[in-house]
Amino acid sequence: MVQTDYQDEETTRKQKLIKLRSELDTPYPSTVQRSHTIKDIQDDFKELEKSVSDIKVVGRLRSIRKHGGSTFTHLEDESGKMQVYFKKDEVGPKAYSFFGDAIDVGDFIEISGTLFVTKKGEDTILAKSFALVSKAIMPLPEKWHGLKDIETRYRKRYLDLLSNSEVKKIFLTRSKVIQFIRNYFTEEGFVEVDTPILQQVASGAIAKPFKTHHNALSTDLFLRIAPEIYLKELIVGGFEKVFEMARCFRNEGIDYAHNPEFTQIEFYWAYKDYEALMKFTEELLYKLVNDVNGSSKVNYDNHELDFKPPYARVDFQESLIKECGVNLDKYDEKTILKIAKEKGLKVEKEWGKGKVADELFKKFVRPKLINPTFLINHPIELSPLAKQIPNRPNYVERFQIILGGTIELCNAYTELNDPIEQEKRFKQQAKLTQKGDEEAMKKDDEFVEALKYGMPPTAGFGMGIERLVNVITNTHNVKEVILFPTLKPSHNE
Repeated sequence: MVQTDYQDEETTRKQKLIKLRSELDTPYPSTVQRSHTIKDIQDDFKELEKSVSDIKVVGRLRSIRKHGGSTFTHLEDESGKMQVYFKKDEVGPKAYSFFGDAIDVGDFIEISGTLFVTKKGEDTILAKSFALVSKAIMPLPEKWHGLKDIETRYRKRYLDLLSNSEVKKIFLTRSKVIQFIRNYFTEEGFVEVDTPILQQVASGAIAKPFKTHHNALSTDLFLRIAPEIYLKELIVGGFEKVFEMARCFRNEGIDYAHNPEFTQIEFYWAYKDYEALMKFTEELLYKLVNDVNGSSKVNYDNHELDFKPPYARVDFQESLIKECGVNLDKYDEKTILKIAKEKGLKVEKEWGKGKVADELFKKFVRPKLINPTFLINHPIELSPLAKQIPNRPNYVERFQIILGGTIELCNAYTELNDPIEQEKRFKQQAKLTQKGDEEAMKKDDEFVEALKYGMPPTAGFGMGIERLVNVITNTHNVKEVILFPTLKPSHNE
């Protein structure tokens, strides 16, 4: 029934458009007249009501209520929504008749008029004249039932934005987060840079890449999984503080926490280690959340999270011993695999000791970490680019921030700058690739060569923007904070 209503409405509007093309120069003019946005008017209504005799606004009609010779509407632009009153005696009989016959909810119109307050006390624009500036052929979803279907919301985000006012707020918050980060790092003396998205080696993270082919060069290339290698080459080249707001791509499963393309902030800071970076990260997140959220406390998934420093620290190895009785130093890979199976993990044949340890952490430790917490000192198998802890050679100087029992917000470490050790780590990753691990890091000879020229002690950091925005907006799927998430093609596509 609903679909029939939509089809009938579309047919009616197309017939109106045919008539309009014969009556107007065009129902889609290129230029409009505008003196104020709706927010301009609402912010200074009393003064404008007294001093301005001709207000010009443009926007989309969101409602039409006709009462004989009077019609009340709501006009919306990006800044807000406001009531507009069309009176037959004011716009003239011909124009009023045209409005009734030709104009629909969803159309964009330009209005000239004056301001007044209705008897009910609502600030209103009294239209003196108007012009159609864009005819909408399809009715907006809310006319019938609103837009509720989740799949349609993600697939047709423009309709989602029109139908659900809270969605726009989420993406405005995302924009504020990105802008704050850019300003913060610039003020801290970091240089923003761009590194290649098309790369010859998919390195810089443990992830499966997308592969493509460049015809002119007759070579295969990969979409970057991380900007890390190039950013560290800039440190080799003499930069000391660099960052990139990087779009990254990983050919992995899609779920509530993962989308094949995503945005992350990565930065590298010469002459710092992961201890210094933890202090910097606490301050960054505290100031960011305060600025965007208005408070350091965020309600997320029925928990109140407080981003005020200092954050608790949990050692990776000690947490596994405490929560599931697994001591990584006592057991070899075969024994760890056996224990994991006994504890109910579905272990894949290509998993190594580090991967199994990570899955044990996710099952037994992570759900207990609610407030922002530093998880520190990861197994070396999980961190092929991080520097070893001097007195614990099986672990590295690395941290993640865990919160809400599910979110791994960021990843950072003291960078490995020993070229011989780095080459050895790449070879160990290559063995995992031979076992069938498609996420193992690929060997990067160019990066090893760069390290041979010398890289100073350096700390590096990466954080996914989507997960941070999920937390601040109390949403629980990355698709809610990506304007156009990756989706399986629909049947008609």
